[in-house]
Amino acid sequence: MPAPRRPGRPKAPLPAVHDLLTRQVRLLVDRAHLGNLREAAAHVGLPYGTVRDLYLGPSPHPSAETLHAMAVAYGLSLDWFLKEASSEEPVLAIVATLPPDPEFRRGRMGRQFSIPLAAWPLARLILRLERAFSQRPPVALRTLIGPVREPEVIRQQIVIFLIGPLLEAQRLGLATVLGADPPYPGTHRVTEGQQAEWITTLRQLGEFWESVLGHLIAEDAGGG
Repeated sequence: MPAPRRPGRPKAPLPAVHDLLTRQVRLLVDRAHLGNLREAAAHVGLPYGTVRDLYLGPSPHPSAETLHAMAVAYGLSLDWFLKEASSEEPVLAIVATLPPDPEFRRGRMGRQFSIPLAAWPLARLILRLERAFSQRPPVALRTLIGPVREPEVIRQQIVIFLIGPLLEAQRLGLATVLGADPPYPGTHRVTEGQQAEWITTLRQLGEFWESVLGHLIAEDAGGG
């Protein structure tokens, strides 16, 4: 029996790609969101239908505002969508710095920890919490992340809190945590299957936290 199609993914077979813009958008959505158009639309802040048309193509003359929204969401320039070759790499993950690990060599400020956008429920929660906290005075942040102001510290505290259960399971030898640089023991050679399982784990963690923290998050119009 074939695996069920996750809501948000277009039905196969997809139309053939002939124009550059469609090819670039499809490459971006496939890499960032595993082809999930609803999650891509939520991340970019565009209507689902707009992203669907760009992905299936050819989209009839997308506006400059639409392409700008796509570019900003993934840290790209407009040229990336309009030129055949580019050295730019899209931002496909949320990155935060974890505290230094005493088990690793000195001189490191801490591990760089990446949460792929493909793990959308967790990535969405992080972005929403960042947005909500940035709009409140520091005294309102004490419960979850303390009285901090700097955006990078806010992100660090949010990520540390949300992935805490996985880090504790790693410490107890009950789980393998991926996505860290330097990597945790046993994760130097990660297979595609392990990466897929890791994304599933992060998605499930995000769904759990959203059920717990949903009342803390102000729903925005493009939340998806």
